[in-house]
Amino acid sequence: MSDYNRLASMIARHGEAAVFRRFDALNIKNLLYMQAELVHLEAELHQIETDARSSADPSKNLYPFSVYDLRDSASTGLVMQWTKHQEIQSKIQAYNGALLQYQALRKTAKPTANTVEFLREWLDRPEGGDFFLKGREATIWEAEGDLVSLDCHQSDKDALTSLISERVVPWYHRRWGHRTKKPASTAEWYGVWQYDKEKLSFLTSAISTLLASLLPSISILVLYFLSRPVTKLVVILLFSIFFSLILATVSSARRIEVFAATTALAAVQAVFVSGAEFRSC
Repeated sequence: MSDYNRLASMIARHGEAAVFRRFDALNIKNLLYMQAELVHLEAELHQIETDARSSADPSKNLYPFSVYDLRDSASTGLVMQWTKHQEIQSKIQAYNGALLQYQALRKTAKPTANTVEFLREWLDRPEGGDFFLKGREATIWEAEGDLVSLDCHQSDKDALTSLISERVVPWYHRRWGHRTKKPASTAEWYGVWQYDKEKLSFLTSAISTLLASLLPSISILVLYFLSRPVTKLVVILLFSIFFSLILATVSSARRIEVFAATTALAAVQAVFVSGAEFRSC
């Protein structure tokens, strides 16, 4: 029988399925309410402090200068001021914690469309969730813009890795893989098919390495067989553009790193062209 225990077991075995609601609207509303409450508490504390400064009681004049007197005085004004401070202290700690938690939540990666689709399909499969979720709980994973992924590898994926895992592998499985691929022994009961992540990572690294070594070499080879200077300059331009696009696609390099690598390649090509022109003179 399918239930939350079965769903939890599946997610525990397949970490990429750890997709949850982020509740953006509720989190923001909670922060707004806490903020508004603190605004009123701040005004109340300010009024208490103003009353204490204008009081005829000389002991209250010490409150702005001595926390000890503020805390230990037995006067009514002090009790109000210190109590209000303690109330604000607990509220502002909760508010700061909620702010930092929501900031961290906003930085968490979003799940891929394939992951969300897989989770929905699993919940509908007879050998999976078998439609055990009812009512509002059955619509949890329908809020696509409000979902967050707890998969630690999701944020580390570069564009090439995402392309292979999210586009190429599903396409391959639909065309040919489903005929030969056997379900993993631990996933068979749940109707889940798996492809080895290490093999996919090795494939991605191999493609990246191959492109990194071929592109500069091919550009030099093409320039070697060209004679017209204008044509060479056009080829340098095209290869630089292509190289920067490939670098941005297959790696997680920052823009400044892509710019530096592209500039270095263009410089190497320019040196080769100028050297070839010098030798031909």
